[in-house]
Amino acid sequence: MRLYRQLSDFKGSSRGIALAIGNFDGFHQGHRAVIAAMKEKAQRLNLESAVMIFEPQPLEFFKRAVPPRLYSLRDKIRAFKAEGIDILFCMRFKEEFARLSPRQFVIDLLHERLNVKSVTVGSLFSFGEGGTAGLEELKALAESVGMEASAIHGVAVEGMRISSTMIRALLEGGDLETVAVMLGRPYSISGRVVRGNEIGRTIGFPTANVNLKRQVCPLRGVFAVRVETPYGTFDGMANVGERPTVGDLKGQTLLEVNLFGFNADLYGKSIEVRFVKKIRDEHKFPDLQALMRQISHDREVAQKVLKLSNV
Repeated sequence: MRLYRQLSDFKGSSRGIALAIGNFDGFHQGHRAVIAAMKEKAQRLNLESAVMIFEPQPLEFFKRAVPPRLYSLRDKIRAFKAEGIDILFCMRFKEEFARLSPRQFVIDLLHERLNVKSVTVGSLFSFGEGGTAGLEELKALAESVGMEASAIHGVAVEGMRISSTMIRALLEGGDLETVAVMLGRPYSISGRVVRGNEIGRTIGFPTANVNLKRQVCPLRGVFAVRVETPYGTFDGMANVGERPTVGDLKGQTLLEVNLFGFNADLYGKSIEVRFVKKIRDEHKFPDLQALMRQISHDREVAQKVLKLSNV
């Protein structure tokens, strides 16, 4: 997969491009339907398959009720690679881009600059300055230059339309089972292990720490997890939150993972944490001894959960 962060690096496509556009946050089953439709067109029309995403996401740029991200940029890139996408355009969403008119976006950028022959979006897609243009405007502008345009009108599970908003709400409520159905896989977070203050090691529960940086995670609490590492897959338990008993994160969110039966050094290495079941909410304990007793109990619960799980 060829990743472009700057359009100046893209030298064109002689075959033309079938493009899917969206945030694809979480890459749920609805997103997969958009990608599948785009790839079908790419194959049928002998085009390169491509995806366009935005960084920061438009809501983040405009700071309008910014929701927690389900996926980091790293996770999105991994997902598109796994889908066998030819090209990924990661567009820097800034003032100049936000001011593009609908015509500039479709005709000047997609048609003339990128040689897009087919474009696929979700039914709620909006574009152009102020986000005022929608699907009908996209189809009309595309048709004027011979470009094919269509939308996927949503995928439902048990009568519920799958959306990133719905998945966030389910994650906040701890319903990992329904989330896994909507995603088509367990919810996971990947990242690079960073050095912590090693308090976990001093109380008998060493952790691999993943700093979520500016990603606002919809999860909070203690979870039974399975962790993909460079050394294989391990069972474990994870805490996502601010560590209120230790109280040293100052509002930041940290993912801490205790891997069962694991002793190697993971510092600087990438891991993927798959969340299987929520055990409890995060609490502030009166002292480290109380925290240690609770963690011991959490470990027993997590081991029982994971023994019965095939995730």
